Amino acid sequence: MDKKELIFLVEDNAIFATTARKSLEKDLGFDVQVFATGEELLKFTEENPGVVPSIVILDFYLNSMVPEAMNGEMILAKLKDPMIRNNPYRKIPVIMLSAADELSIAINLLKKGATDYILKDEVFFENLKKTISNIINLRNYQAEIQFHKNKAEGYRKRLIIMAAIIIALMGLVFYLFA
Repeated sequence: MDKKELIFLVEDNAIFATTARKSLEKDLGFDVQVFATGEELLKFTEENPGVVPSIVILDFYLNSMVPEAMNGEMILAKLKDPMIRNNPYRKIPVIMLSAADELSIAINLLKKGATDYILKDEVFFENLKKTISNIINLRNYQAEIQFHKNKAEGYRKRLIIMAAIIIALMGLVFYLFA
């Protein structure tokens, strides 16, 4: 049996988190681990460095349960921190969620490393599923491109060896018959 890919969902609204988790598990076949705050996520990543998800879904406003909780922008900055050596989260896609339809927030988060900004509206789940499918497709295309690059490099090396052998043989023939 294949191991399912893992998504981390950081969402402080328990009902919304449960609905999103069930949808992602049922419709897309992911395992989803839910965190109520960004601090819970950061603690988990620190204590479990070998558990790295394929995607992180991060709500922007995370203070409904814990008023002083860090917001999604702060958590995104910590996940994408370039000062952390060998930080696996720098390359992990982070999808930001928000009920706030504010273009300036979306642009700011995208500049700081978010992959997408999705509104929690009536088409939220469709948009989230499309974004996740696009991320998976892009990752698969990148893997396929890398496979073909490696294959082409192997052919190039063989051609260089064959050219060297032909040149050596031509030199030997020239030497013997000159």
